[in-house]
Amino acid sequence: MTQHLVTSHGADFFGQDTHQLKAVRDLADYARGVLSYDARKPLAPLIQHLETAGTEGELTIPADQAAPFSELLSTVAGHRHTKPKPAKVARLLGDAAARAAAEGEPWTWTTTTAE
Repeated sequence: MTQHLVTSHGADFFGQDTHQLKAVRDLADYARGVLSYDARKPLAPLIQHLETAGTEGELTIPADQAAPFSELLSTVAGHRHTKPKPAKVARLLGDAAARAAAEGEPWTWTTTTAE
């Protein structure tokens, strides 16, 4: 059984994106690696969301936190040391976070299990 993370404000027809849970959690290491300590410190709660993705069942990120999360994920996606597959996941998550922030709506993450 594989666990996935379904996010609101995604790019599919239903306004959702589905990512492998491990791929989302791995982004925390990339975020720590590509950001300086000073840039990373105020984003610590957001990096923690990446690390603990899927442990809370459903996570709701307020719109005001989705905007900086989008910036963080865009930085991770565009960094030269980020491999293509994690960069794609970071870009898709960043785009969804930006849409949630622009619409002033909370961004939700829901864990699902597929066989």
